[in-house]
Amino acid sequence: MSTALIAVEPTVCTQLLLGVAIVGELDIHTTTKVEKELAGLIGAGGQEIFLDLSGLTFCDSSGVDFFLQLHRRCLAASIVLRLIRVPARTARALRMLGADRVLSCTYA
Repeated sequence: MSTALIAVEPTVCTQLLLGVAIVGELDIHTTTKVEKELAGLIGAGGQEIFLDLSGLTFCDSSGVDFFLQLHRRCLAASIVLRLIRVPARTARALRMLGADRVLSCTYA
């Protein structure tokens, strides 16, 4: 089993907005790390969360499922989740799995 690299980097944090860049590979081995790091940041407040995915080099179905689960948690907490600067490969995975119909996305 190889360990893929992933980083979660807060970019903006205000009372209304949380911006986070996810950099690296999002797969079955890294989603738990990202989830834990985002959980702490989400608890900091904000009514809108922007995930900047421009640094995402790989995203498999585990990553897409992570985005869908995060979307559901945000809805339950009245938080708007937006995926921004989504790379072409990740966009293709979102479309193939139908997640683009549920998630708010802007593409790179």
